[in-house]
Amino acid sequence: MSENSFKVSYITTLPKEGNAPRVTISGSEPHRYHVSFYQCNGGGGLISSGFCNTNQTIIGKVKQWYTEWLIVIKDENGKLVFQDIFKPADKVIFIKMDAYALGDSIAWIPYVDKFRKWNRCTVICSTFHNHLFIEAYPDILFVKPDTVINNVYAQYYIGATNDDNPYYSPIKVNKHPLQDVASSILGLKRIEIRPDLSGKYKHTKSRFDGKYVTLSEFGSTEAKQWKVEGGWQGVVNYLNDKGYKVLVISKEKTNLINVIDLTGDISLDERAIDILHADFHLGVSSGLSWLAWALGKHTVMISDVTPSWHEFKSDITRINANNLTEVNYLSDTQSSLENVLINIGDLTL
Repeated sequence: MSENSFKVSYITTLPKEGNAPRVTISGSEPHRYHVSFYQCNGGGGLISSGFCNTNQTIIGKVKQWYTEWLIVIKDENGKLVFQDIFKPADKVIFIKMDAYALGDSIAWIPYVDKFRKWNRCTVICSTFHNHLFIEAYPDILFVKPDTVINNVYAQYYIGATNDDNPYYSPIKVNKHPLQDVASSILGLKRIEIRPDLSGKYKHTKSRFDGKYVTLSEFGSTEAKQWKVEGGWQGVVNYLNDKGYKVLVISKEKTNLINVIDLTGDISLDERAIDILHADFHLGVSSGLSWLAWALGKHTVMISDVTPSWHEFKSDITRINANNLTEVNYLSDTQSSLENVLINIGDLTL
């Protein structure tokens, strides 16, 4: 008599629909089995269960983020015939950054490496900014987005959401620090980890003599901009009076005067070099502010639409006119120029 076989997969390919974990039962013996999906971490317990016949597949249809699964299969008489325990050690795990945004990628990449170390596994990772990370994280295998790799042990997607999808992410990003998206999806402690991306650029000389700061007025949405009329020009004038050059490094065009205009579609490598040699970086809640932080530079962030805890908390001068409890892009109260200059003044003494 031939025996049926049981194949378990922890690979999610549809994280918003929930197609993992799943069990496929194959063979020539027609039987009806009861399959149970238990969670061993975070309190444990039965998460999902159902019946599956020979030559069928059953999907847990549950959360797609990191879970220590125990899968139990019993026959029609209640006899245990198969079980599988999730064990990522020494396995290959594929982690996909499900976001193009520069800031998201920088915020999340250190947790990918932390996951690798914590689980003692091989990690393949896809991001839209691999070139920024390859040198800093030599033990991660980077591939291009949309790469399909077969035969990995598990696959996770790191992405931000604010809806009530029960599969995609355990948290809503607008109510938590951005870095918590990665740590919660990967089952890690929610602590701030500062990446160090400076190694690739630290031996490159500055293109500019004298002291300078970098400035970026723009973020991914108009709502993130500092909207005080003449605000940024007032900052530029103040810094010029203090003997600083101001390098404007936004991709978007600037109307500021008495600055070194480096706006345009310029590579992030060039942006990184200019930021690295600056005294500090000025900006809003944007990818370039995250890049400055990851390069080890002090960052002055004017953000009136995100709470003070949403971005990084170390080595930052945070200016916010609102006491927000979550991200609110409709907030219209703006930080005053006077307050901004007071905060910058402490850095220019």
